[in-house]
Amino acid sequence: MSWTLTATAARLGGLLRRDDAGEEPAPADGTLFSRAFARAVDRATPADAKALEVARGQLGDRPEVIERAVASGAPVSAVAALAAAWEGMGREARGIVAHPAGTGTGPVRWGSVPASQVDQTTCGAATMGMMRMIGDPFVALWVGTGRSLGDYTPPEAIHAEAEGFATLTVEERWQALQRVIHAQTTTSALGPVAWPRSLGTPPWKVDDRTRFAGLRFAGRLVDDSTPGALAPLLAHARRALADGIPVPLFSAGDSSLGLDTVIPRHVVLLVRDTGDGFDVYEPGAGAVLPLADSDLHPGAGRLPALGHWSRAAWLIMPVRARRG
Repeated sequence: MSWTLTATAARLGGLLRRDDAGEEPAPADGTLFSRAFARAVDRATPADAKALEVARGQLGDRPEVIERAVASGAPVSAVAALAAAWEGMGREARGIVAHPAGTGTGPVRWGSVPASQVDQTTCGAATMGMMRMIGDPFVALWVGTGRSLGDYTPPEAIHAEAEGFATLTVEERWQALQRVIHAQTTTSALGPVAWPRSLGTPPWKVDDRTRFAGLRFAGRLVDDSTPGALAPLLAHARRALADGIPVPLFSAGDSSLGLDTVIPRHVVLLVRDTGDGFDVYEPGAGAVLPLADSDLHPGAGRLPALGHWSRAAWLIMPVRARRG
């Protein structure tokens, strides 16, 4: 049977132990974002609580946009400004902010700009960039329009401007977002030593640098050698998606494709659970592509949703906050 380094390490090294990186969050009502909004209202001053409730009401059938804005950690003034500006943004801008990865399968475009990776080394940065846009409507608004609201600018935009990246167009801002994240994830990846940027994004830095609604993340090696070994990880991924949390997935080849392919080689993002599989944002194609559970096994061949790699290798999972 063909093998991958991650599956072998998971089996032989006992790295599939049931620690906090493998626990599913306790069942809860609503989504991560609705709970974050409720907590923010409970902790706010009466005036700020009223402002948040009014802001959510202003978006009508899109209250989740305001809930995402609150969960991002943006100040109340920015959240209120987002609500006030919503109707005047235009349909295209509202679509980018509400659904950065779209609502179905197929190419993802913001206007005429494909949501694809800048080059062969930025699949991880593009995936993390998409995840930040899903989790933070202010990042999505900046990429889509160049606007900041309520005297608040998301940190990624600040870093892009500080580095002197061009940010005049949607394409330039999307590329700048990737370059900012790529620099963050390759700096000090090996202690004091920088990770070679030509090798892309190391999996453990995706754990460390994933900014999404204040959550903590941890990597899990994937053992896809049997359905029973894979099932707990897929269940955890589905629970995260049901809570509104996309799941980064590193893909690889296996020994049948050559020893240089048995390590994680590409990064994609699980964005929706389809019941018998997932919708996957694949940055190489700049598209959301279907991935069936039944394809996640040795010998499946090259899969478009995995960037034309054949195996799942490493998942980035949300984990419970440590207590005490």
